[in-house]
Amino acid sequence: MIPKPADFRYLLESMRLVRPIAAACRSLALVAIGALLPCVAAWAQTDEPSNASPALVALDQSIRQQSYTIEQVRRFFDAKGGVTSVRERLQVAANGSSAPDFATTFLGVVGEPAGSALHTRWQQTYARHGRRFATQGSFRVTNLDSADSNYTAHDFGPTVRAGRSARRFVVFPNAVDKSIWLIETDDATAVPLYAAEFDVHVRLLAEVEATLFTPGAAALAPQATTAAVVADFQAARAVMGNPPELVDPPTGVTGEYQIDRVEVQNDPLNGQWKLTMTYTDGIDQFVVVQAPGTADSFATLPGKTRGAPVIGRYRDAAMSVLVFWEGGVSFQVAGRGSLQRLDALARTIYRHALHTH
Repeated sequence: MIPKPADFRYLLESMRLVRPIAAACRSLALVAIGALLPCVAAWAQTDEPSNASPALVALDQSIRQQSYTIEQVRRFFDAKGGVTSVRERLQVAANGSSAPDFATTFLGVVGEPAGSALHTRWQQTYARHGRRFATQGSFRVTNLDSADSNYTAHDFGPTVRAGRSARRFVVFPNAVDKSIWLIETDDATAVPLYAAEFDVHVRLLAEVEATLFTPGAAALAPQATTAAVVADFQAARAVMGNPPELVDPPTGVTGEYQIDRVEVQNDPLNGQWKLTMTYTDGIDQFVVVQAPGTADSFATLPGKTRGAPVIGRYRDAAMSVLVFWEGGVSFQVAGRGSLQRLDALARTIYRHALHTH
């Protein structure tokens, strides 16, 4: 028998009451979510009408229309179950597109004094990757049509977050190798005030929780960036001086993921170019990064010859990264840990690079 929505509300309310602050509380929350997600999976496969479109439409309109400032805690989990909680400020200035102007500011590590080794390390991390946390480490609808085709959003009623009335949803993927999201959106603006990411095994991968939300125009703090967004691969190659060794990834191997963003960056310290192509299924993302003029770190491996498919791989529950070299270019394919199809994509790009060179 498939549980009814009222049963889900009860489970989610139970989860809210035991919301994790310490590790013990987090374990209780995972038990509640573990009971919830199989129910949502069964419900998503029934013939009952889905409310995905209204929820996703609201999220899509929010990212295009809403300007705001939010202070939030971003929680990073390691392989041993440890958690580091980092406070950040996100200022967003809507511009009518799915890529609003924004600025990210590191505020500190929870429980760490300013100037400590851990505080300094995370401050440096945010200086290098803070914008990536906002664009690829948070829940966003980047393409409404794709999101509506690849996900369903189930409404589980009202809640309160950061002192504001909000609504709680579970966003469930149609494919089993993608993340499941529990989100809470502000009633007035539909801006996510809370997002928890889970894999298919109900492991909590990431969590972002608002502590202060201020809607309205934001005065953006200056952001140091040397990246430029261009129209497509050909435009990127032209900006980089038309290096022949770059590879345009074959479009037939990315499935429901479509190109979302193409960026080029020139390192002011060494003059090295980097091309980053971001693909999205409407919510989830992965990137293909190419850096010409990079020495092959695998070249000295015993028995390594040109054409031998040597691909370095790192994977944990939260992240997959595949690295290889060909034709003087370093390639990286990176996405979420559950997206094991990235292995096949990396092999295809490698073979394409061999053929091109």
